[in-house]
Amino acid sequence: MRRILVGIAAVMLLASGSGAARAEEGAKVEMGIKMWLNQWSLDAPGALSITSDSTMLLGPAVEVKFNNPFFVEASYLFSTADYRFSDTGLKSDLQDADLALGYMVIPGFGIVAGYKNSSRQNRVSGGTSTLDGPYLGVAGTAQADESLSVYGKLNYLFTRFKGTDASGGFREDSPGWIFDFGLKYALTKEFSGVIGYRLETDKGVDTGARDTFAGFTVSGLVTY
Repeated sequence: MRRILVGIAAVMLLASGSGAARAEEGAKVEMGIKMWLNQWSLDAPGALSITSDSTMLLGPAVEVKFNNPFFVEASYLFSTADYRFSDTGLKSDLQDADLALGYMVIPGFGIVAGYKNSSRQNRVSGGTSTLDGPYLGVAGTAQADESLSVYGKLNYLFTRFKGTDASGGFREDSPGWIFDFGLKYALTKEFSGVIGYRLETDKGVDTGARDTFAGFTVSGLVTY
């Protein structure tokens, strides 16, 4: 719970600071709540291949677009219920934080550099694991009309997996990808709704173990 509160506070602090930046520089700030209904698939060669029941991740998200070509994004999502793998009895929670700085190369297309931290706890064994590290990617938007736009993001993860359990600890490089796309509709000048699809996957270099999270996202954003 402490990590959840710290994560939410960090995103909200960024949002409040962004409000000051907007007042001084005319930046556009969008903040709200993001939901991600997804399934977690675990694939360990020669050991197991299982998929969890669907679970909802929920948390705050903020994006700041400055008058110059730069923009900042941050989100902190946590599972509202444990991931449950019915065939094995495994249960685990998830907390996922992202922070990124972007630069619009041309209108509608930009490059992104960020950092990701995803922490998990096995509710049965008590073991914990973390996937964290930097990422690089691209982001694009296309305006369909005054209210509707299409967005897409593709990030490559330079992440590392760290796990601990009763037998000790384990580490390995575990790079991967994040693919995110969807539609954004401005219901009013101040409020927008977003629906999309997000896929995250990483694979251990030494073990070949792969984690995949995939499912639909929904967000409600307020513009300041």
